[in-house]
Amino acid sequence: MVPGTANNFRSWLREHSQLGEQSQFSLSASLRAPSLAVLETEAFPTRKAEEWRYTPLKQLLAQSIEPLTGSSIDTDLLEQLKDSLTTAYRLVFIDGQFSSEHSNKLTDDFPAGLNIQLMAELDPESRQRAEATILTSKLSDDNIFQHITRGLSRAGLFIKLDRDIEIDIPIQIVYLSSTNSGVSCSTPINVVCLEENSRLQIVEQFASLKGTQTVTLPAEYIHLKAGAGLVLYKIGLESEATDHISNTSVQVAREASFKSHQYLLGSRLTRSNMEVHFSGPGGEALLRGIYLGDNSQHLDVRTYLDHAQPHCRSDQHFRGIMSGRSRGVFNGMVLVREQAQLTDARQSNKNLLLSRDARVDTKPQLEIYADDVKCAHGATVGELDPDALFYLQTRGISKPDAALMLTRAFAAVITQEIQIDTLRSQVHNEIAQRLNQIETSHV
Repeated sequence: MVPGTANNFRSWLREHSQLGEQSQFSLSASLRAPSLAVLETEAFPTRKAEEWRYTPLKQLLAQSIEPLTGSSIDTDLLEQLKDSLTTAYRLVFIDGQFSSEHSNKLTDDFPAGLNIQLMAELDPESRQRAEATILTSKLSDDNIFQHITRGLSRAGLFIKLDRDIEIDIPIQIVYLSSTNSGVSCSTPINVVCLEENSRLQIVEQFASLKGTQTVTLPAEYIHLKAGAGLVLYKIGLESEATDHISNTSVQVAREASFKSHQYLLGSRLTRSNMEVHFSGPGGEALLRGIYLGDNSQHLDVRTYLDHAQPHCRSDQHFRGIMSGRSRGVFNGMVLVREQAQLTDARQSNKNLLLSRDARVDTKPQLEIYADDVKCAHGATVGELDPDALFYLQTRGISKPDAALMLTRAFAAVITQEIQIDTLRSQVHNEIAQRLNQIETSHV
């Protein structure tokens, strides 16, 4: 069967779910089967479901997915992404497919102890480990999009780092959409396993040129063993014709550390679902993020932290900047189970509205069943401080420039935590460019 143009996303899903094993899928048939059964139901979440009440899917489901013809990549954009990291182990996917031309060699370009393979080409031992990681991962929001990726993915990476190894050079994974006339769909799946006391940094960049139409449905499954540490950066630079729904499941073992940075600056619809489960005492999770929207963009961040072990710490800080008729969503849950004594959990969400038609829905939540804990959460939604604007104007700064300075400072509280200098500069520049294009209604 050769897939053709589907008149909507449901028909595309139906057609691709019937592809046989002649297609080289990322996962084995036994692991794909339960997900394919879920796809048969076509049970997409509606806004009646609490976890999806702010996320409209009507436009995504109406997309006509087309086979790629005559597509080409923008080499300037690719070089800009490469330049954001002066030194990196680089892996590039174009329209969801691995590009050996633009990537490091998978066979011999990595240091001892770091094993990176394509999911569709795993050796038997690595496949057993990767698929066991997926099977033991948890998502409280077990949505259909996770199963679309599990069932249909033909691209992705298995990254494994041996115990007691620290890699200083980051792994850069670029997902680039080509310039094409149709609407493409990509479903990359990544599995990351860090053994005891290992350390790694991963930078994921999703990008496309203005007007490029894509549906991107990545899934990521991360297991950190005792004492391991992972820093994960996700930079969203896709066009405003892109729909992006991601699911990330992280398991943090005894005294392991997970740090996540999300900078969501593009796409028409973004839904980022990240869940962290503490499987051993003394673990740590720090989550940081910025979502910046204009026009009619919809940026939705959901986090779920399951404190199932004692002596664990989590710290979340997300900031939203919304203009035009855009809409931002923060839905954060911290669950502290009865046995998770001496938990330290903090959650903060602050939002800045730059136009009267912009909107933010924020819902930080704590659900606590232990009695010896330190937990706090808070959220704010507001406009620029008029006193601060007036003060800058008295110093000879025009009102538009003063507003821009204050907005940049609002974002810099988060971006200054990026530990890679060149990446921090890229994110600063991307935010500055977008803010320069925004016309605020109060200026």
